[in-house]
Parts: sequence; structure tokens; C-alpha cells
Amino acid sequence: MRGRDVLLEVLRTEGVRHIFGNPGTTELPFIDALADNDSDGPADLHYVLALQEATAVGMADGYAQATRRPAFLNLHTSAGLGNAIGNLTNAQANRTPLVVTAGQQDRRHLVADPLLSGDLVGLARGVSKWTHEVRNANELGTILRRAFHDAASAPSGPVFVSIPMDVLDDDAADGTVPAVPAVSSIRRRAVADGVDELAAMLGGSIAIVAGDEVAASGAVDALADVARRAGAAVFGAPLRGAVVYPRDDPQWRGDLPPLAAAINAALAPFDRVLVIGERLLVYPYSDGPLMPASVDVLHLTADAGQLGRVQSTVLGLLGDVRATLEAVADRLPTVDAAAAPTASSDFDERARSRYGDVPMHPMAATHALLRALPADAPVVDEAITTGAYVRGFHGDGQYFFNRGGGLGWGMPAALGISLALDRGPVVCVVGDGSAMYSPQALWTAAHEQLPVLFAVVNNRQYLILKRNLPPGKAYPGLDLDAPPVDFVALAESMGVGATLVEKADDVADAARAAWDSGEPRLLELPISAP
Repeated sequence: MRGRDVLLEVLRTEGVRHIFGNPGTTELPFIDALADNDSDGPADLHYVLALQEATAVGMADGYAQATRRPAFLNLHTSAGLGNAIGNLTNAQANRTPLVVTAGQQDRRHLVADPLLSGDLVGLARGVSKWTHEVRNANELGTILRRAFHDAASAPSGPVFVSIPMDVLDDDAADGTVPAVPAVSSIRRRAVADGVDELAAMLGGSIAIVAGDEVAASGAVDALADVARRAGAAVFGAPLRGAVVYPRDDPQWRGDLPPLAAAINAALAPFDRVLVIGERLLVYPYSDGPLMPASVDVLHLTADAGQLGRVQSTVLGLLGDVRATLEAVADRLPTVDAAAAPTASSDFDERARSRYGDVPMHPMAATHALLRALPADAPVVDEAITTGAYVRGFHGDGQYFFNRGGGLGWGMPAALGISLALDRGPVVCVVGDGSAMYSPQALWTAAHEQLPVLFAVVNNRQYLILKRNLPPGKAYPGLDLDAPPVDFVALAESMGVGATLVEKADDVADAARAAWDSGEPRLLELPISAP
């Protein structure tokens, strides 16, 4: 077997269906191998072409988050890896399992410092769990197996492998590929030590703060069981990136804002707070301690490095979130499931009262958009200043949010999520500033014919920044109106049908038509800056 055969065999046996990338000269042996694969019969490895590496990373990130399996990403040597770093910082913050590869120049040529060669492992180290450059074809299979294993192991995240292009053409001396362990032979769901003690402390006045580890471990139902039995109030962690609790459950109290004083005030009425997952994100800086001095903090996570790292912790448990919560529930008294309360319509009424505004109030625009779509529609949120309304009107479907904070994630992530859902429909609500970080995603949407509805909420400025500055000044570098970006023309130039909608009363019809088309569509929604 040659190195290229080893690579393809590992990808197939690891269950890879899609390869996300943008190829260059150092990736040509891989592209050639994929062409040979396709000529032998139906292609089982589909190459998803991005026109820029940041878009490739965003697609892989969305795909991995939706499937909860490592996605495979192929970048082009030093320059391509450099282009990808921004969205790799997001993947690292999102704890997204990615196997990231990049082609290195021919080893026989490296002594001459050729074009585009470089210290790839050094460049990738800051955004990876570990990095490695393959030294010969014999170790390629082992390194790739290890990459898939470690990307998925808690805490999950990106790993990086540099592959010199000549390695893929070299013979592997033993001609074998390390076998994939049987699923039953690796058990990752370890129950934390201290379950009895935790269960005993879940009495009295208890709050639970649910982070993304709840969703990543499939523990939403287990958490709801614990909360009902303990009579605990449940809050979503600030800037959560997924659905962590049933929104119609009586124990649900909504999301905590990312402000220290607001978090402190919300948790002050309780005696104990159980934090599940990573630390609580606060952004930007705000004064005051997150936790009231009177509150005992309990912490459950699969990441040993997070226990007691930021908050003084009375009891910290290390273990799989789902397995541990299921064990805790068995130690708590059973209760009759309470009927879900009727949702308040006040939020909806406030939105409808603003339908007449032109330009549209962001609350009205978001309400009209999401209420027009199926309740279970998957939602990708990179709306920034409009994001609070996206969360408020989000229905019962999956919710995806970038906890890394770097712009340009949302549009490509929506494509990866659509692929993960067998090319299912997805809505992506994205701010105008964010959209301009990776507009190349529109071309891939058209090329792959993925049914993604891009809703660009356009206020022609970086409003999130202005809100953190004293009012009344003309700040440089914060306006996007000279000239304004024509998102309809931009989308159409890349093969995506687009419509400008200026009134909230017209948004629903446009959104339903775009959704029902089964094709990629873009709606440009001019909004005000209240």
C-alpha cells in the first residue's frame, strides 16, 4: 500500500463521508487518489470544495457539531493553514472534534526552504490539542487513527497532522493499516466519583447552570430528570452554543446574560449552584464576582482542567456528564412530571407591535422570519446584536452558536450542518459584518445545492462595538455604508437566489418561499439600530 491508500482506508473505516477543503499543490497526491477512488465506482468520499480555507473550517465545524463525530479537514500548507487559523480558534473554543490535515512540501525539497513550506506544526499548535508532522508512510495510519481518537476524546477539539506530499506516494513497508477498535471495546462514559455526595447536596434551594457539555454528551433528558427530582431552577450558561434544556419545562429559567453582576443577581437567591460544563463566559469585562459569597458552587465536567479553575468550588466532579447525571437521578426521589406552563405571549406581542417600523426593528424582523418556518427548523445564529432575539424566538429545533467569538463561522457552519442532516434545510441568521468574513460560503451552497436560508440582518455597521463605546461620537472604522454592501447582488453573483425584504409584514412570505424552494436562498433584511 502507498501512503495515499492508507489515508483513504483510514477515512473509510472511520466513517468519513465528506472531506472539507481547498486544495493546492501539496494536496495533489490526495486529490489524485480521490479521483482514482471515484473512477472505481460510486464515490464514497465526497470532497466539499470551499473557495477559502476559513469557509472549509466553518463547514467542518458545523458538520462535526451536528454529527458529534470528528470531521475531516484538508488545508493547503502554510498559507492555507494561516487562512484557517481564525475559524480554528472558534473550533477550539467550541470543543469541536476536527481532524485537520495540511500538505507539507516534499521532504527532499525542504532543505531548500521552498515556496509555501514552513513550520506547520508550530503554526497549528496554538489551536490544536496536539500536532504532528508525519515522517514516513509507515506511521501515517497510526497517526491518523490517533488523530480521530484524540479529537473525539474529552475534552474534544481539533488535532493537526502535517503530511509531506511525497509521503502519500511512498510505500508503507508492512502494507497494513491499524485496525479500528470495536465500538464495544472503548467505553468513554465514566461516572464521576462522588455521586452520592452530589446527590445529597441537591436539596433545598438549588440552581443548575447548564453549559454545552450537556448537549455534547447527550444529557439533556438526564439533566431534566435530575432538575425535576431536585426541584432545581435551571439556567442556560451565558453564550451557550446548543440546546441544553427543554425550553417548555417548568424548571427552565432562561439563559444567564454574559455580565458578572447580572449572573450574581440571578443566582443570589439560591443556597447552592451546580455548574455543568466549562466556566461561565463573561464578555466584555464587567465588574463584580460571578457567584455570590453566600452560594456554594458544585461543578461537574469531563475536563479536569476546568474543575475549580475560576470559581471556588465546594465539590467538583470529573466524569461524563450524561452517565453521572443518570447515576445522580437514581439517588434522588421520584416525582410526578409537572405540566409545562403556558408560554407567555408577551415577547411575541412586543415583536408584533413593531412590525410597522421601517427600517425594521430587529425584534420584528427576527420574529417574522422564525415564526414563518417550521418549529423544528435547525437554527445557526451569528446575528451578533440581533442574537438575543434569535434565541428568544428559536423553536424546538437544533440551535448552533459560536462560542469562540470570531466572525465568519455561521454561513459555512450552516452548510456543514445541512450535510450532516443529509442535505436537510437549515436557517442561518447572520449579521452583515459577519457575512462579509466568509461570503465564499454562498458559492459552495450553490455548488452543492444545499437548502440553506441565509437571513442577513443588515444595519450597515458594527453595532456591537458601538454599544461598548460612549455615545455621541463619530468613531472611525465602525460603519459599513460607504459604500453599502448589496447582499442580493453578492448572492446572485455566486449562484444563490436572493431577495431584499424591507417590511416585517413581508418577511414571512419571503421566508416560506425560500424555505420551500429546497435550494439555497438569501434574504437581505435591513434593520434599525435601536
